[in-house]
Amino acid sequence: MVMDARQQTINIGLAGMGGVVAQFATHPCETTMVRQQLAGSLKDGGSLLSMSAQIVRTEGVPMLWRGFGAAAVREILYSSLRFGLYEPIKTLIGADASHYGGDARLVPFWKKFAAGCAAGAVGSAIASPTDLLKTRMQRDMSLPPRPTLFFIRQILAEPPGFPLNLYLGVGATITRAAVLGGTKMAVYDHCKVGMKHTLGLSEARSWAEKVLVVQLGASVLTGLAVTTTSSPFTNARTFIMTAPPGSYPSMAHCLAAIVRQKGVLGLYAGFGAQWARFGPYAIIQFIAWEKLRELCGIPPI
Repeated sequence: MVMDARQQTINIGLAGMGGVVAQFATHPCETTMVRQQLAGSLKDGGSLLSMSAQIVRTEGVPMLWRGFGAAAVREILYSSLRFGLYEPIKTLIGADASHYGGDARLVPFWKKFAAGCAAGAVGSAIASPTDLLKTRMQRDMSLPPRPTLFFIRQILAEPPGFPLNLYLGVGATITRAAVLGGTKMAVYDHCKVGMKHTLGLSEARSWAEKVLVVQLGASVLTGLAVTTTSSPFTNARTFIMTAPPGSYPSMAHCLAAIVRQKGVLGLYAGFGAQWARFGPYAIIQFIAWEKLRELCGIPPI
């Protein structure tokens, strides 16, 4: 079923709300991930638990949520568009079930991936300044924590000047978001369609059954897939956004620098923290989003 314009508008807002809820639950893992990525070596970064314990011991439990305000604004901008634009773009490129006789199983995976890439790229391009602010705040270890305004002023004072300084690392951000968005939306969509068919579940089944069997299963697989495909780009984005402007001419230069410094496995530094974030994040966000859609009379993805 194709959504009308009103449903599409509401859906964009619901996607942002689901993103904020998921971000709050998983933000400590992201803060830990940033610290692991910026450690001098893989050994210095330690494990997810050891780095989390170090932050709690030296800075306090609340500091695991450094930069959450910026992250929440980012979710309202980024996730709302990444999720909300996915289905309209699918329709635009002929990737919804209506173009295949109503059988969602016939929709090619690559078309879903393309729709997810486009939606993720658009959302990240708009939300990139909030991504930069969030990453800077998560890197900071000052006590008491510096206010958000401090980091905004710091970013605005950097070359090449306003407004370009707000988009430091935007290329890395968009590349990461395109890969992440394509993986996340396509894998979830594809897994959900396949699981419903394999298990013989229909939309008439109870919401609890659909959540426990289909949405949960698809979300778990999506979290692992997203972590695997996006980790190198997530690491590059963190390096570019926290280094002095001009340190890395491009994402390719940054990826090469990480390999020289830490080896190939350095591209996956903080993988455990990323998975610990993306796994629960996908579960919470997709289930919250699907339930909000149901409450608003919008058909499930």
